[in-house]
Amino acid sequence: MILVTGATGLLGSHLTAALLLQNKKVRALYRDKSKIENTKQILSYYTNDTENYFSQIEWFEADVTDYFSLQEPVTGVTEVYHCAGLVSFDENDSKQLYAVNAEGTTHVINTCLEKGVQKFCHVSSVATLQVQTHKKYIDEFSVWKTASGNSSYAITKYRGEFEAWRGAAEGLNVLVVNPSLILGAGCWGQSSTQLITRCYKGLPVYTEGITGYVDARDVVICMIKLMDENKFGQRYILNAENCSFKEVTHQLQKNFGKPTGKIKAGRFLLNAALMADAARSLFTQKKPSINKNTIQTLQSKSYYDNAKVCAALGFRFRSVNESLAYVADLYKEYKSSHFVIVTR
Repeated sequence: MILVTGATGLLGSHLTAALLLQNKKVRALYRDKSKIENTKQILSYYTNDTENYFSQIEWFEADVTDYFSLQEPVTGVTEVYHCAGLVSFDENDSKQLYAVNAEGTTHVINTCLEKGVQKFCHVSSVATLQVQTHKKYIDEFSVWKTASGNSSYAITKYRGEFEAWRGAAEGLNVLVVNPSLILGAGCWGQSSTQLITRCYKGLPVYTEGITGYVDARDVVICMIKLMDENKFGQRYILNAENCSFKEVTHQLQKNFGKPTGKIKAGRFLLNAALMADAARSLFTQKKPSINKNTIQTLQSKSYYDNAKVCAALGFRFRSVNESLAYVADLYKEYKSSHFVIVTR
């Protein structure tokens, strides 16, 4: 029996679908029952036999921040994919980030050790890897550096990794994956798919910051292969290409038939947008959509090396343009009907 935490999120849903199509028994955790529909929708992107596969999922209501809620769902499980996590670059969410990404991982690891789980895949992030002064590319040996500019998201994901490796030291077979920005269909408007929705609505500006991108389908293929081939005691960067935000947003806009952004947003313009958004938030009582960490990300240039996982698995990632075309097509179908069963 395989357990997937965060099974209603973007990556967890894609992973659940891929495992089911391999005829593996899947137990899935949810915290909010209304979000189970996310998993069903994403499953429909993989097969026409959605109802049959969806009925095979063994659902458990649990919260990684509640240690006792994990006892029953982990019992009898041999493998765990820990996908549950909170993604936010808003420092006002620091307590919740710590509770989910750090303490939540502690609870999952402890429960797995107690219940005799045999294999554990921990989903971290490239946010825990930092540029080395003597290297252009960030690889698996790029060590964490404590610095005042580190976001709470990066700090708590690093703490989660620390707990995973602590579990390994106590006898659990652990591997860690560090995906870059995930391009995936489904869970529209949440997490990394906000990039898709914003480009669809119209984005007149662009930045020339650079980061890594990877297809959700490739992430789950790598995770499953790494677990099946027992690649424990290692971390793997999962990244297809390093692209500028300008390249990615312009390609998405072209896929949607929208005008491409013409205004380059430098630090002055981004800081002006930050102040304007703060004023809007004050009057509307809505959460700000931009913050200092967002600005730093949009302007930084980070290059990630995927050589280790490619060599370990003999794997070749889909191109970013292929992934962007895929998610754009499905988002257009979603906008036209809100729920369409298709096969890809």
